[in-house]
Order: sequence, then structure tokens, then C-alpha cells
Amino acid sequence: MNIFLLLIYMTWNNVTSSPIKINDKDCTEYLPQAPDHDDACKWDDSYVEETFRADQVEGLNTPSLKHSFGNVDSVLCEDQDMVFSTGHTVTHDQCTCVNTSCNCTGIGLKKVPNNLPQNIQKLRLNYNVIAGLPNCTFCSYSQLSYLDLSFNNLTQLQVGSFWGLANLILLNLKNNSLLYFKDTFPNGVFSDLVKLRCLKLHRNLHSHHLRGFYFPDEILANLTNLKSLYLDGFDSLVFGETFRKLTQLKTLDLSRGYCRIKSLSKSALSNICQISKLNLSKCELQGHTLRDEVFKPLVNLKLLDISFNTDLGVKTVMSALKEIRNYNITTLIMNYIVSSFSPAICITKDIVESLPPSLIYLEAQGNNFESIETGALELLPPNLTYIIVGANRFLYGEYFNELYTLKSVKVLKLNGGAYLPNIPLYVTHPADDTQCSSTQKTFTSSRPLIITLPPNLLCLDLRFTGLRYHLTELTFNTSNSLESLIFCNNYFPLLRGPIKGLSKLLKLFISDSNVIDIEPQMFEHLQSLQELTLRNDQLQFFFEHNINQKVFKHLKNLTIIDLSKNSLTLVQKNIFEGLDRLKHIDMHKNNMWTFNVSIVNMFNLSLLNLSHTQLSTLPLETRQHIDQLLTNHSVVVDLSFAPIQCVCTNIDFLKWMTSSRAFDASFTNYMCQYENTSVAVYVTDAYQETLQELDRKCADHSILFLVVTSATFCMVSFVIAALLYRFRWRLRYLYYAAYLIVKGQTKNTAKSEQFHYDVFISYAYKDEDFILWSLVPELTERKLSVLVHGRDFAVGEFIASNIVTAVKESRKTLVVLTRNLLNSTWCNFEMQMANMESVHTGRPVLVFLIKESIPTAELTSDLLYHLNKNTYIVYPQGEVTDVFWDKLARDLLQS
Repeated sequence: MNIFLLLIYMTWNNVTSSPIKINDKDCTEYLPQAPDHDDACKWDDSYVEETFRADQVEGLNTPSLKHSFGNVDSVLCEDQDMVFSTGHTVTHDQCTCVNTSCNCTGIGLKKVPNNLPQNIQKLRLNYNVIAGLPNCTFCSYSQLSYLDLSFNNLTQLQVGSFWGLANLILLNLKNNSLLYFKDTFPNGVFSDLVKLRCLKLHRNLHSHHLRGFYFPDEILANLTNLKSLYLDGFDSLVFGETFRKLTQLKTLDLSRGYCRIKSLSKSALSNICQISKLNLSKCELQGHTLRDEVFKPLVNLKLLDISFNTDLGVKTVMSALKEIRNYNITTLIMNYIVSSFSPAICITKDIVESLPPSLIYLEAQGNNFESIETGALELLPPNLTYIIVGANRFLYGEYFNELYTLKSVKVLKLNGGAYLPNIPLYVTHPADDTQCSSTQKTFTSSRPLIITLPPNLLCLDLRFTGLRYHLTELTFNTSNSLESLIFCNNYFPLLRGPIKGLSKLLKLFISDSNVIDIEPQMFEHLQSLQELTLRNDQLQFFFEHNINQKVFKHLKNLTIIDLSKNSLTLVQKNIFEGLDRLKHIDMHKNNMWTFNVSIVNMFNLSLLNLSHTQLSTLPLETRQHIDQLLTNHSVVVDLSFAPIQCVCTNIDFLKWMTSSRAFDASFTNYMCQYENTSVAVYVTDAYQETLQELDRKCADHSILFLVVTSATFCMVSFVIAALLYRFRWRLRYLYYAAYLIVKGQTKNTAKSEQFHYDVFISYAYKDEDFILWSLVPELTERKLSVLVHGRDFAVGEFIASNIVTAVKESRKTLVVLTRNLLNSTWCNFEMQMANMESVHTGRPVLVFLIKESIPTAELTSDLLYHLNKNTYIVYPQGEVTDVFWDKLARDLLQS
């Protein structure tokens, strides 16, 4: 499809009774502020009492109603809620009175109560079943200035129904059954209301009662201060002579109730020349019955609204406007004045020349406009600032190159229709409007496309225009002032860009446009951008898989970013790197389970919206930064509707959240997901009970655990040490025995009973002379093979290994017990190894030769134990004979 269609191509969207909800921003903030209304039509004190509101107008909530007439349900005479000044509250038979205001709304009253304070100034009696107002009903309430009797069962008034209300400023009688007849409104019924400025008589003629009525205008004769009047419209309506006396009347609204005028005669409006605002929308006006001169008497007219009269037709309206072209009309609202099923219409020079030159605000939505005659744009009113022409069928044409001629235009709304047409109930008769000329053609050119915008245009609205493109390179003329560009509700699966020429652009909205991928150069030339909205697109895969693409890195001045409703599950930590000026981050309604996005560089952050996500906590780094921000300015963090984990591992976050000023103190709509549950529940006590329960359940037992663990360790260590000490010799023996086996230095004694030595002699070094010169020669003489400690040990081997080898390879181990031996460590080792050999093999090994008499007290317990368990022989103190040596030799040779 030709890229020329990008800016202007529109879909077929027209008026409907089934509105489509629009969630994105439009150009409202650039539209003019609503003009000052008569204060009498507002009940505007500081204390607001909640009440019913049912005065709703079906149809499009257009900017005209918001900015020229006020809110949709309150055109000029605002239907505000009952408001009071703060003060003492008193109840009178179910009516609530605060200072000088009483509210008796919807309490089933059948008549006006007579026991209210006489000094009341504001009285609301709406939504009751009051059927009549007898004479002098309000005589006791002479200070009333505001009286609301709407939504009752009134069918007739009395001459004295409002006697005594000389101070009344607003009277609301809408939504009753006060038919427009003389019997309903007797002459003089409003004679006392000399200060009345706002009168509401609309929604009294029900849909089946719109013929044969006559409004008795003489009842208004005394209302010389009346400024705003609401009426129902009926067929052949004519405003009588009495209206000339209402010199202060500025606003006349027939659109708010039941209006079926069909036709207006040439003289229908001749007596209301003083009004400046006329609303005839939704009055079923017929084009073939509307006379060209019908608006000519309205010489003071500044605002005209004829919207939603689909049988009028553009040509008829332009003919009527041509008659009042030189009036000082500043606001014209003509939305949906052609049938939804009529052929396309071209805006010709004749149509444009019919517009008043004083026009500032123009709405012409839903009129099937398709193109504009070349040169017509140059003829638009020179001061035209706001053009709202959405919901049409514009195609690209030659007129597109003339947009630059709109020197004064600040807002251009080309948005598509947000409403779908109903199937008509009757055969439609399209008005005889200008058809598109066959010569009005689109064209192509080899020149590069540069979109030339009006020089003072601030906001361009292209919502619902049916654009379906890869949004590739798009270039605008550099001499533009555009601040807000709205691309919402189109189809842009790829944002490739870049967008060039918009050096002053502050706001870019591409929501609801099925965006799937964004390339890095998309925002390269939008350094001035402050607000970016990508809400309700399809960016989940982009953010999950594009780890290193920093698509926002050029937006150094960005303060607001909206990525909500994108089904995001994972967002990379550095996605906002460089966006140091961010103030608002909106990521609500995503599927994120964790929030690892770094915000530590954002010192202006004031809003972090993470509601309706799957987050259960926030990382410590994020919490610490929020605490730091709170020391300088307020911060709002929203985690409502997120399943916050109420478990021991998350108690630190819960305590931080409930104590931080960044969260709503009441924690409305916050949730808690407990351990071993899959469904989160709403909290009603700001997590207080939950925290108390977790404090009990998750108490810190680390000290007790440490003490118990330490005690257990000490006890086990003690037992192990005791066992090691108890079996120290056996362990040493087994170690060295194993060592010898590994080295192959021992023989299997189970196979051979032969020993290398008959005796291994263990002795203290100081007793060496006795051993070598006495003991060894004697034993050797008697044919014993002797292994002497130290002398016969293998050189280069461990001492302990030599000892174990000696014990194992000797039939007996002879310990020469002297005082010197008591202090010898190695002798003690040899004795223990011999004992272990005895235990291990089951043969007697140890033999003691007690050479010296030693007191028992000087012997160790181990030595005493071995003496008691093993053989010993006492060395004679006198002369040693051969008998002793023979006996010792025989004992040592015994197995």
C-alpha cells in the first residue's frame, strides 16, 4: 500500500449507540478551556454529598460538549451533585442537613417536608415520588437559592407553587411529567422567581408525547435574569414573543432531553436573538425542511451545535450558515449530520466559503468526507485553531500538500470513528450533498515524501485511522511545532523508523497498535521526547529476547514511559539505561514474575506502577533506591493486585513495604499469597495480622541453633578424642602394621611359626652397658637370637616402623624395667606395640625384667596394667648365677 496513505487514510466509522472504550490520550489538553458558565447552574461548595445522577445523553462524548458546553450531562446548567459547606449535620425525617443545605434525595417523599430549618439555602428533593406542589409549599424557606425537584412525579404546577422564593437562582424540574400545556404551567407560576438564572424543564415530554404541544412562554415573563434554559424540543416549535423580554438569556439547550423538532420554520427563532449558545443536537432535524434563513435572527450567536441530526446534510447546513456568515460565530459543531450510509462527500470551496470567518473551533466528525477540493484549505477561516474531523473517510489527494496553509491550526484530529453504525430502521434518504469529483485523484511521485505540517500545529491525532504498515522511515518538514503525535489503535507490527523532522515532539502515543518489534534507530531523532506510550501492544517477545538492544537510549529527556498491558514476562535489567530523567514508569497489567530492571540511575522517579502483575517482591537494590528517593521527594509504588508472597523468606520485603511511605497506607486491593497455596487473597488489615503471624513463625533461632550445633560438635569431638586416646596404641600399631604390609617387610605368621628373633630387648639408653655387656652375651650364649633396640634397627627406616617390625619378628619382647625406662617415650611405645601384637595375634609377647625395685606410686597406670597382665622376672640383687640366666632363656623360648 502506498505510504502516502499513512497520514490521512481513514476507515469507515460512523455514529452508533454502542461506544468502543478508548483508553489512550487524545488532544484534549490542547483544546480550548470551557467558557465560563453561569455560576447559578453549579452547586459548588466544599462538602459533596453522594447522590444519583441519571441525566445522561446518549451518543458521542465529543470535545464540543466538553469544551464548549461543559460535561456531556451538564450543558451550561451543570447537573452537579448536591454540595454543602462543612459543618454540623442534622437529620430531619431522613433528610440530612449540613449548615444551610439539606439533602432529601431518594427517601420516598410524597410531599415537601415542612419541618426543615427555615434558613436553608440549598434543598435537594430529587428521586422521590412527589406528585404535587400546593400553593405556598416553600413559603417557609424564603432563603432558598438552589432547589432540585428532578426525578419526581410532578404533572402540574400551581400558581403559588413557588411563592416566597424570591432568592431562588436555580430551579431543576427535569425528569417529571410536566407536559407543555397552559394547564400544566399556569400563568404566574414563576412570578416570584425574579432572581432565577438557571431553569431546567427538559426530559418532561416523553417519546410518545412530542406532538400537539405549545410551550406557554408567558410564564417566563418575570424571569428577566434568566441566563440558561433547558427545554424539550417538539415538532413545529416556535419561541414566542415573551422570549424577547429575557434579555439576559444567553444559552438555550434543546438537546438534553426529548427532542424531535423535525422542522424549524423561518420565524421559529426570531424571538431569541439575544442568545449566544444554541444546542439543537439530536433533535431529528430534517434537511429538506430547514430554511436557509432559520438562524438569521441569532445575531449574537457564538456557538452552534447541530450534531447527530443525520438527515440534515452538509449542503443544507452550509446554506443556512451562509446566511449568518458574517456573525461572530467562534464555535461550530456539526458532527454526524449525514447518514452513515450516504455516499462519500468532497469538501468543496463552496462549503469552506460558507463558514464564518470568525470561526476558531470546528467539529465535523462522521460526515463521510473523503477528499478536499484543491485550493479549499486556503479558504478556511484565518483564525481557525482547532479542527476535529475524525470518523470520516479521507484519502490522500492533492489537497494534502496544502496543509501548510493552515497557519493558525494548533490541533488537527483525523482520528477514525470509535463508534459502529446501527442498522437503520427506515429507508434512508441521503441529502443532496456534493459528490466526489472524478477528477479528484490520488497520485504518485518520484519525489521523496516529506509530510508538511501546519507551522503552528501542536497535536496531531491519527487514532483509529486504519493504518496498517511497517512504520519505516517517516520524514516531516523541520519547520513545524508539533508536540503530540497520536498513532494509537492502528496496526504497526514493526517500528523501524526513524521518524525525522519532529525536533519539538514531546509526546508520542503508539498504543493498541499490535507493535511486536522495535529497531534501535526508531527513536534516534526524537531526543526532545518526554512521554512515550506503548500500552497494550505485543512486546513480550521483544523484551524477552533482545538482550542488548537499548532502543530507548536516545531518549535522554524522557520523563514518562508506559509499557503496560504488553504481557511482559521478562524485562532486561538495562532496558532503561541512560533514561536518568524518568519520573513515571507504568508497567501494570503484565505477567512479570520478577522485576530486575535497574532504576538506580533515576533520581527523579516519582511513580512506579507494577499493579496487576505476578510480582511477589522487589529486589533489595530497588528498595534501597526508593528509600533514597523518599528523602528528597514523594514516591508512589503500586503493587496492588499482585500476589505478594507472605512467607518467611519474604518477611523483610513485607516489613519494608508496610513501613515505606511509597505505598498506600491502607493497602487497598493488595494481596497475599501464603505458603503452600496457589491463590492469593486480599488483605484487609494492611498486612498487620500477617506480619504478626510471620514474626511468630519465622522467629530467628540462629543463636540457639549455633549453641546446639557447637555443643554437639564439642560432644562428638570429645567422644572421638576419647576413643582415639583409648585406642591410640592399637591405632598406631594397625597403622604401622599396615605400612609394613604395604612395603612387604612382614611375613604371614599364619603360614609360618618361625620367628627371625627369639627376643627383642627394649631398654632405656642409659642402661645400655647392662644390656650389651651382661644381658645380650648371656642370652646369646644360651643360643637365643637377640634383636637389640637401636643397635639392630634398619638404617633409613622410621623408628616406629623399626619397632613394630622388631615386635612382630621376635618371639618375645623383653622390657628391662628401670627408672630410666619410665622416662623413655620410645620404650613406652615399644611396650604398647608389644601389647597390641599380643592382642592382635593372641600370643603372649611381653616379658618384663625388673632390674630395679621401683615403688608402685612411681609407675604409670599403663605400666602397672601390663605388669599385672604379663610375665615378669626380677633381676637378683646379689650374685647372679647361671640358674637365673637359664630360667630367663627358657621363659623367652616358650611360645
